Amino acid sequence: MAGANIQRRGFGGRVQTVATGIRVRTHAKINLFLRVLARRPDGYHEIETIFHGVGLGDDLEIRAQGSAGCEVHMELADGLPGLPPRDEENVITLAAERLGEWVGNRTGVSVRVVKRVPLAAGLGGGSGNAAGVLLTLNEMWAGGLGRAELLEVALQVGSDVPYCLSGGTALATARGEKLTPLPALCDMWFVLGISDEPLLTKDVYAAWDDLGPPDEVRSSPMALALGAGDVAEVASLLHNDLERAAFLLAPGLADKKGRLLDAGALGACVSGSGPTVFGIARDEPHARAVAEKVDRDFARTSVVPSQPVCVQRLG
Repeated sequence: MAGANIQRRGFGGRVQTVATGIRVRTHAKINLFLRVLARRPDGYHEIETIFHGVGLGDDLEIRAQGSAGCEVHMELADGLPGLPPRDEENVITLAAERLGEWVGNRTGVSVRVVKRVPLAAGLGGGSGNAAGVLLTLNEMWAGGLGRAELLEVALQVGSDVPYCLSGGTALATARGEKLTPLPALCDMWFVLGISDEPLLTKDVYAAWDDLGPPDEVRSSPMALALGAGDVAEVASLLHNDLERAAFLLAPGLADKKGRLLDAGALGACVSGSGPTVFGIARDEPHARAVAEKVDRDFARTSVVPSQPVCVQRLG
């Protein structure tokens, strides 16, 4: 990349020399467990969820520019359906604005995104993009923010953004910002069944409010299964309170979940607010065999492994 070399503090806290343009890959997440507790006075919901990173990622190239503000150029790769959000609706723009306010920086920035994580799919693609921008601009602008401060800024951008600063496997509570890393002693393989009609998170939560609370389920058995590295047990414990609401808004999703199970997935569940449905497989060959059987049931399928970090530095 062209550009002057400047000393900055990198993601790991080391002072290093970097170019004015930085490339990162931000990975998707799934929810192995999601329990909705109640609506908060601020309009958000209290949740208890177990996030797990997966190897489907967007590429971002972030550069300083002379003009003020944040310009986002988004390309939907590989025939990805949907329309890119407008700049004023994009969490990337919001992340740059919030960090700039925090550190007192008004330097202009451009962000070019090659999008592979579907939009509004329950996979945290936008949240990952925002986390990548926060980490990168904190470095480029010599913001010097530590983890606690970055978590505060991230929560102003979106409920899943604090998790995406690190990624991996974590228990999240409150709005999703209170994070406890969890051991996951084995890599897992997943089939992501992706639909071309997005579900908006606010609509799914509103439908959940109308349905009323489900039976109480705890996250601790899932955490224990992850710690034991028992893939079959993890698959048997998949749970998402929002699944009923997603099925109500998109009735075909229930059948698609059934197709994954009929194809041999060890377990299947809606991720987040949907509409993505994922299945857990024994290993990569098993995942590819399941994906081949359900390929016609979804707009697209992806076979992906576990991913230990959300934001990966490329250069």
